Amino acid sequence: LYAVLHHQGALSGGHYVASLKSDIDGQWRLFNDAQVYEIHSRDVVDSSAYILFYIRRDVQDSRLQDFWDIRSRAGKGLTEEEVENLMKGRSDRCVIS
Repeated sequence: LYAVLHHQGALSGGHYVASLKSDIDGQWRLFNDAQVYEIHSRDVVDSSAYILFYIRRDVQDSRLQDFWDIRSRAGKGLTEEEVENLMKGRSDRCVIS
């Protein structure tokens, strides 16, 4: 578990915040708009937890550049063709289910 999205409020409306575990110091932090708080790990998964994010064990030591071209593209978007080319042949590396 490395992150949790929390929903606070009613079903018809509310507010989302996120708890993330730092891969640098292992500390959990709660991100609420412009505010960031350090929190205890026992407070991460509670009744407000909406989506839990996990890292697959077989890719936990990987880096972003192992999966994607991370060369600087400042100010440039990707064309549909470039996105399709990025995704081709990558099904063995990242599976969303």
